[in-house]
Formats: sequence, structure tokens, C-alpha cells
Amino acid sequence: MDTEAVPKLVGVEPVPGEAAASFVLRLAHLNELPVKEVLREAGAHRPPGELDPWAQEVFLGEQAAARLAVMARRTPEELCRTLPTLAAGTGGGRRPSVRVESWPGQWTPLEPCAACLARHADLVTPVVLAGGDPWQVCVRHGRWLRSTAGGGPAQVSLVGLGEVVRAHQRRVRLQQRVGPYARALLADALQVAAAWWQGRQMGSETLWAGREAVLGTGRQRWAVPLVVYPEAVIVAEAMAVYERQRHWGREFAGGAPGWVSKRWIAFVGERLGMPGPMEHGGYRMLRQWTLQHRITVPVVDRLAQPAPPPGYRTGHLPVMDPHHGLPERGMLEDASCLDWRLGRPVAAAE
Repeated sequence: MDTEAVPKLVGVEPVPGEAAASFVLRLAHLNELPVKEVLREAGAHRPPGELDPWAQEVFLGEQAAARLAVMARRTPEELCRTLPTLAAGTGGGRRPSVRVESWPGQWTPLEPCAACLARHADLVTPVVLAGGDPWQVCVRHGRWLRSTAGGGPAQVSLVGLGEVVRAHQRRVRLQQRVGPYARALLADALQVAAAWWQGRQMGSETLWAGREAVLGTGRQRWAVPLVVYPEAVIVAEAMAVYERQRHWGREFAGGAPGWVSKRWIAFVGERLGMPGPMEHGGYRMLRQWTLQHRITVPVVDRLAQPAPPPGYRTGHLPVMDPHHGLPERGMLEDASCLDWRLGRPVAAAE
């Protein structure tokens, strides 16, 4: 590519997680150029005259991203690190190198943490993030960033809710240990916790009510992922333990065949510090999950298997049944094998 022909404008520092449309718009405004001109220089054949980062995203091919980097006085590698839709390779294939489209369903435009933006001096227009999930946690400043599609605020302060920040850090460590399959486990765990919240079970009237009091929200559906997040991460960690055993055809904790569900559910109740509520109803949601995640290897074959290799409790897990075609981003509930949804009746097996 002939980068000498690309004009070098006043440089713009990308905000980590920023949408490409937001970055292009800031570059155009800072240099007092029509956004159409910036898009044309990047390689668009028929660029639009206006650009709304809350409604549209700019998808760039490799050459277009390189041209944009030259204009912004950045490297293509830096843009790929900081602009998620660029890093996801959404501009490849045979499509035009620059596309302006409505936000796809797997991406969510989010308002960035206001404290994170304080150090940026070139914010001539509002910044929009490209979220792979409908919400994010800013660990540094203790803020919950979320889509407002279901009502509620775009940012929630986590002052007084340090356990939510710590839970997010544990989630990150879980993802590092388990790999992409951790997304499905967290999705399942959040579905279980949301069902508990809806049925006023487990910590709904105690622990979760306390967090709702700190937030000043009362029982609001939009706040459920935040309110139950610490417990959902604990459940996801326990699910990872279960799945690591299942992957090798082993019963949880060496229990007899058929007793795995009861033993593991008691283990989850202890990890949550809620053995009583688990025994008196909370187990139903987890029982539904274990029915979906049964060990299908016959008992005779399992008993004849050699012991797992050393270190089998570490390393990434493969995506396992019943999860297929696991989405990398988008609504977490779409990655879950559990079919109930918050706000709908929950049919739970005894």
C-alpha cells in the first residue's frame, strides 16, 4: 500500500475498547474535516455524509485500517489492540474494505467510564465503546458500564460494592484458566443466579437485597447481572471443576455413579456460604444444569479408563455438549444451554 499518498492529520489517541466509528468521528472533528473525507481516504467508495457511533459502526479491512492508522499517526497494531471490531477481523473477506453498517447484534455500543476518559485531552466528541458483552466492569475506577436498552443508567458506581469488582477479577482469571468455554459457564451461572433472584431464593432476600439497598434501586431487572455477579462467578468456577472432571469421564469428588449431581450441588452451596438455602430449593436450578451436562460414557467404560494424565486440572477446556457454536460475544444468555429467561416463568425439575 502506498502510505505516502495518505494525508497525516493531527493524531488521535484511541481509547481502549473504542468503536471504530467513534474513533473516525473524533479524528475528523479534531482535524475539522467532514467525516466523509476521512472515510474516503481510508478507502470507502461511497462514504456517508454523517456518522452516528451509537447507531452505526465502521468495519475496516486490513488496508483500510492501515490507511486510517497513518492518518491518525498511529500504527495498525495499536489500532488493532484498542479497537475491538478491528481486532475481531470483521472487515475481511471479499467485502469492501470500508463498510458503515448498523451495529450487529453481537456488539453493544457502551458509554465508557468517565474516570478513564479524564486523562484524554483530545475528546472533541463523545467516545463510544464497542462492547462484546452488554455490560463491562471498569476495575480501576469501580464502575459498571451497561447498555441502557432494558432501562436503567449507562454507568453505575460500585462504591460500597467492592465484591463486584473482585468478582470480575476472578472471572478474568477463570477465563485465563478455562479458555473460551468459560464464557458458556458464566452464561449458565448467571442464568441460574437470575432464576434464584426471580424466585426469591438463595441470597435474594438477604445478600442481594443488601446490594440493592447500596445501589438504591430496589428489585430492578436491569440490575440483576450486577447484583448476583459475585455469586454467579463462584457458581461458574464450580461448574468448571465439574466440567473438568466430566471431560475425563470422572465423577465429581470420586462419588459413585448417579450421585454426582447431589454431591456437586452440596459443594456449590458450601462455596456460596448458603448450604441451607441450597438444600431447601436452590438445588433445583443446578439440577437442571447437571441434567444438561450428564456424563454419557457408560459406567463400565468409565471404570476401565486409565487415570487422567498429571496436570489435567489445569489448561483450557474444550467446548463440550450441550454447547455448540459458542458465540464469542453478544448477549450472555445466548451462550447458555438453559432456556429460561428473566421475567418468564421458570419450570424447574424437582
